[in-house]
Amino acid sequence: MRLNNLQILRGISALLVCFYHFRESINFNHLKLGEILFSKGSIGVPIFFVISGFIMTFTTKNLLFSKERSIKKSVTSFYKKRIIRIVPLYYLLTLGWMIIGGTFFTYFSGDLLDRFIHSILFLPQKDTFPVLYLGWSLNYEMFFYLIFGISLLFKENRYFFIIGFFILSYLIGLFFKCENAFYKMATDFLNFYFISGIILALVLQKLKLSRKAALSICTGGILLFSFYFFRQNIEIGELVSLIIITFFVLSFLILDFNFQLKGNRFFVFLGDISYSLYLSHPFVEMFFRHFKIEGYLNILYIFLKLILVIGVAAFFHYVVEKRFTNYLKIKFQI
Repeated sequence: MRLNNLQILRGISALLVCFYHFRESINFNHLKLGEILFSKGSIGVPIFFVISGFIMTFTTKNLLFSKERSIKKSVTSFYKKRIIRIVPLYYLLTLGWMIIGGTFFTYFSGDLLDRFIHSILFLPQKDTFPVLYLGWSLNYEMFFYLIFGISLLFKENRYFFIIGFFILSYLIGLFFKCENAFYKMATDFLNFYFISGIILALVLQKLKLSRKAALSICTGGILLFSFYFFRQNIEIGELVSLIIITFFVLSFLILDFNFQLKGNRFFVFLGDISYSLYLSHPFVEMFFRHFKIEGYLNILYIFLKLILVIGVAAFFHYVVEKRFTNYLKIKFQI
C-alpha cells in the first residue's frame, strides 16, 4: 500500500526546514516576514521522527519468525536496508560540505578529526554539530534504528520492548543528569516522537472510524497544527507539542487509510525526494550567499532558491537514492 499523503507530509516537512533556514532573507526592517511565517519551521524534524516510527512499524508489522536463524536474518536485513538508505547520500554530502567549505584537509587532524569520526558514525558531540550540521537529526534516526532492530529479537513483544526502552531511558535522564552527548540523546524527549509513530501504526491497524469521525479528526488535526505554527507568541510544553504533531501526522494518515486520496503528484514527488531535499538545501543557501538582493525582491528570490533546491534534490534522489541504492541492494542481495 503506497501512502501518498504521508509522502506529501514528508515533502511539507522538508520544505518547512528549508524555509526555516532561508527565513533571514525575508526579514525586513519593518516586517519580519521570515519570522512570522517560518520561525517554527524546524518542527519539520519531529514530524519526520513520527513518520519514521510509523513507517518502521508499518513495514515490519507482518514480520513473522519461525526459527532462530530467521530472526538473525531479519535483523541483519533490517540494518542493511537502513544503512543503504541513509548512509550513501549523507556521506557524499558531508564530503561535499568539507570540500566546498575549504576545510577538507583540516578534518584529518586534531579536534576536527574527532568531529569527523563522530559525524560518520552518527555519534553526537557535546556543544558541536556534525560536519554537515543537519546530521544531528540523523544521529537520533540511526539510534532509533539501532533500538528498533534490537527489538526484532523480541518477536511479537518487540513493541513492548522498544516503547519500554525509551520511556525508561527518558525517566533515567530525568533523575540522573550527565553531560555526555550520547547519554543526552538517548534520554531526550525527542525520542518520544518515534514512539508516537509506532503507536499510530499499531492503532491504525485496529481503528475503525466512520467517515464523519475521520473527517473531524483530520480537519481538527490540520487546523490545530496550523494555529500553533503561525502563532509566534504561543509557547507550549514538550508534551503538548508531541500531541499536536501526532494528530497532524494522523490527519494525513487518515487521508490515506480512510479516504484513499491519491494526492497531488507534484507534492508526492516532493515527498519522494524529501531526504535529498533535507540534506542538500544548505548547499543552495551557501551558493546564494554570493548574490545579494535588497528589499522585497527577496520574496521572489526565496522562490528561486526553492526551485534550485528541488532541482538539486531531484538529481541526488535519482542518482544516489535510487540508482546507487539499487546497485547496493543487488550487490548485497537485499
